[in-house]
Amino acid sequence: MKITSANHNIYHYAWIIVFICAVVQMVGAAIRIGFGVLVDPLVEIFGWSTGSIGFAYALMSIVTAFSSPIAGYLCFKIGCKKTMVWGTILFFIGMIWISQISNIWELYLSYGLVFGVAQSFLLVPAVPIISNWFDKYLGLGTGLMMGAWSLGPAISVQIFAIFFEIYGWRDSFIIIGITGTLILLIFLFFLKDTPEEMNKIAYGFMKKIKTKNNFSTYDQKYIQKLIYKKNEFWNLINIHFLGCVSHSIILVGIIPMGINAGLSSLSAAGILTTLSIISIISRVITPIIADKYGSKPIMFFSLFGQGIGVLILINATQTWEFYIFAILWAIPYGGEGAAFPIINRQYFGKFPIGTTYGWQIFGAGIGMALGGILPGIIFDLYNSYNLAIILSAVFSIFASIVILFLRDTKEKIIPSWE
Repeated sequence: MKITSANHNIYHYAWIIVFICAVVQMVGAAIRIGFGVLVDPLVEIFGWSTGSIGFAYALMSIVTAFSSPIAGYLCFKIGCKKTMVWGTILFFIGMIWISQISNIWELYLSYGLVFGVAQSFLLVPAVPIISNWFDKYLGLGTGLMMGAWSLGPAISVQIFAIFFEIYGWRDSFIIIGITGTLILLIFLFFLKDTPEEMNKIAYGFMKKIKTKNNFSTYDQKYIQKLIYKKNEFWNLINIHFLGCVSHSIILVGIIPMGINAGLSSLSAAGILTTLSIISIISRVITPIIADKYGSKPIMFFSLFGQGIGVLILINATQTWEFYIFAILWAIPYGGEGAAFPIINRQYFGKFPIGTTYGWQIFGAGIGMALGGILPGIIFDLYNSYNLAIILSAVFSIFASIVILFLRDTKEKIIPSWE
């Protein structure tokens, strides 16, 4: 491979990769966050309790958690693109199946099991792909991709809400499922796991580095074992777990909270749309700041702000109170998870991070499961969401404290092989 001193311009294929991964992230994130729109129609039509419906979200998050390390492993074994194709197939199956459900167990299988695996197969591979395509300016590439985590739900929540009103929820899932699948397949056709597949070099390439293509199986296993032995590997999983419990309570509960306070379904859905749109700002900026100044400070302030911000919802009853919350809380919420790809690069260098990031998504998935089921259970028990809001604050603030015990990101914590 020819060594060059610089390789970065707006025509580099890395930006096409970012755009493709962003589209995939939009669909994957929409699977999770769009669930809140589905809760009230199912309660009204089938008479299922909020808690029993919330269990489907929890099950989906648990399945995503346990399948995320598998997705990371498949990225190394068969490639990230092929893993995403399997995720697309499962997405289509889940969307069509959920449109035909009439029993609660069918919701658990279609949304909980099928969507759970689909989400991990769509979301996990995007991060190692971006990492492969960027030698420098990983924060910029990651930030642009992470913005899609907010843009996807912002769009999908409104699409679901409008389609539910026009076509009903069954036909909506069929229409969106077919359209979404076709979009994913078209974009994935142009996706490449590494620059080497196109005889290109990574964006900002400065020196010859090892990539997934020239790591032997022995290298992969040996270095991954070293990573498993580091406290930072386990603490990052714990931080992702705690942060996701916190914001999952809100993401799943905010629409039912608004409706319970007297807001219309569209107005309540607008709260989720508002915070999703505004969080794009911090999802884009956070990785850039983390890349330039270190990940620990921005992760601490994001998680601490996320915890403090939810307290605005205590006893909220007016529409303006919910929208003020959405505007203020969106910024720390958007930054909470956006720095994880960057802190992985800072700690573990340019070693392929599919497996490592998969385990972090495992922690996130378990957290999303616990946080997703809490609002419904608490409301069923106490006819109020206040306890759920307080728990959201506690989990996020505790995560910010754990961050303080991480090692300085200026120091790589495994031996260099580059």
